[in-house]
Amino acid sequence: MDIKLPKKPWYVKYRLHLLGGAVLLALIGYATSLQLRPKTLRTNVDADQIAQVCDGDFLEYVDVNGLVCPVTSVRVTASEGGTVERICCQNGDLLRRGDTILVLSNPKVLEEIASERRNYEHNQMQHRRQLIEMQQKSITLRQQALAADFELRKMAKNFELEQEEARMGVKSQAQLEVAREEYDYNRRRTQLTIESLRHDSVLNIVGRQLIEQEMSMEAQKLENSLARREALVVLAPTDGQIAGLGAVVGGQVSAGELLGEIGVLTDYKVTARLNEYYIDRIQDGQPATATYKGRSLALQVSRITPQVQDHTFAVELTGNLLSKDKSGTLLRPGLTLRLKIELGQSERRLIVPRGNFYAQTGGQWVMLVDESGRRAHRVPIRLGRQNAEHYEVLDGLHAGDRVLVSGYDRFGDAQIVEW
Repeated sequence: MDIKLPKKPWYVKYRLHLLGGAVLLALIGYATSLQLRPKTLRTNVDADQIAQVCDGDFLEYVDVNGLVCPVTSVRVTASEGGTVERICCQNGDLLRRGDTILVLSNPKVLEEIASERRNYEHNQMQHRRQLIEMQQKSITLRQQALAADFELRKMAKNFELEQEEARMGVKSQAQLEVAREEYDYNRRRTQLTIESLRHDSVLNIVGRQLIEQEMSMEAQKLENSLARREALVVLAPTDGQIAGLGAVVGGQVSAGELLGEIGVLTDYKVTARLNEYYIDRIQDGQPATATYKGRSLALQVSRITPQVQDHTFAVELTGNLLSKDKSGTLLRPGLTLRLKIELGQSERRLIVPRGNFYAQTGGQWVMLVDESGRRAHRVPIRLGRQNAEHYEVLDGLHAGDRVLVSGYDRFGDAQIVEW
């Protein structure tokens, strides 16, 4: 006899489907939880990669290399062109004013000087001949003037005699009038002659002066020409150390060409180039320090060149750079010093040591170490000013916090780091 079996529940029929769906939901939930949970990375972290945030003295400054140079440099140029015949010094030599640097040869200049000398001697002979002629003419004019003056006085005396004879009745009044007219005529003629001779004498004197001036000008011209020969020997214009001398024996040098520079070693300066970001924060007189062989040197900005090239501008600093250190060593031109140019006064601020983390985070966040010292997580921060040693912390950290300051490139996008 058939037995009626009870009807099975619906879920029995679909139990496999339900079991698969439950497993799928569990997997989805687990994956979602993994995605929502901060990503954790396990790695090795050394103690020196961890730094502490603290309240400390913060001094904003620029850390840059500076080059020691003479405070003044004098350029050495060639007044005349020519071929280098001899070089009498080398770069780095100490020279005195007037020492020979190099000797040039230029046959064309020597030929021009010889021609100028011949012209000068010829012109001098011509001028001397003219001066002799003018001297003779001057003597002649003085003789003529003396004779005319004598004739004038003689005529005056003769007329006085005729007047006396007329008073005595020897001559008539008509004869006296004729003698008067003759005397007046001769007197005026003689005066004109004397005046003409005086003008001729003045012209003669002016002519002599002009000739003498021409002779003086020609002598100066010859002297300048001879100076060209002297210019073939290039001399040191001042005391100092020569540098940049690039001439070679047999090489050609043009007139006005720069041959080198002489650094005047009476004092030194330090030159440096700063990023254009600081151009409005550097002023004359701003303090700076440099370190040389463990000795700190006090400097100050003495000159700023505002022209920006390759995103940098030049500054000059001066100070007591000629003093010796304990070993008796002086600074020398060409030395490189590490400079710290102060940008303000020292202030009490919350600071964190510099580190490579800034390259990845841009100062927007940092890995903060928890109390266990074995785990760090991301926290947003805000940094302000910086110097070569510290960053100024404006927000996100507190004194006593410890952070990872090493590079974060190996952490990837991990939110938590364990070690």
